[in-house]
Amino acid sequence: MKKICNCAFRIVCVYVIALTLFSLANVDITIEKKDYAVSNENITKQLNSKLIASTVDQQEIKEQLEIPQSVYEQPKIEKKEEATASFPNYVPPIDTTNFPVLSTNAGTVSHYGHDCYGCTSGRTASGYYIGDGRIYYTDPVYGSVRIVAAGQEYPLGTIMRLTNIGEDPMLAIVLDRGGAIGSGKGRILDLLTESNAVAYQQGLKYNVKIEVLRLGY
Repeated sequence: MKKICNCAFRIVCVYVIALTLFSLANVDITIEKKDYAVSNENITKQLNSKLIASTVDQQEIKEQLEIPQSVYEQPKIEKKEEATASFPNYVPPIDTTNFPVLSTNAGTVSHYGHDCYGCTSGRTASGYYIGDGRIYYTDPVYGSVRIVAAGQEYPLGTIMRLTNIGEDPMLAIVLDRGGAIGSGKGRILDLLTESNAVAYQQGLKYNVKIEVLRLGY
């Protein structure tokens, strides 16, 4: 009887141990499967996030690169219209190709504005008002011509044709003076612009040809 009990006890112990080992093995497999599932889910979320981010970035880049059609449809404003906007009485200058030239000179031309340092009256040396940014003077013979400051060798009212200062020859009239300009100095003329800021942008024009068409008024 004692032997039978011992054998039964051993069988029960073996069964319990086997059952425990089997349960532990199943738990490991389940946990491992769950870990794989969680890992796969996280990877899927990361991939989806990258795809969404990539799509958003591409859309944003596409929107930034797209140029509105209205930009192409904006009308072009001619330079002459911009220049004459503050001078409504502008009269196109006459053709002076065949006019006799009284004298010829060449030199460096600078630019200045009505708001330049020391320009406080808003008027030229001849008394012509330029405080509103106007750069033209309408002559009864030559039409609207640019205003320049010159030395005493050019009397006020002198009409001159300037070449090599822009795309086309320019007609100008001497209505102003300047202490740092004139023959024998660094600059021979000072061309009036809409403001001193514009004058800085224009800078200096070298080797400008000056042809006098009328000396004084």
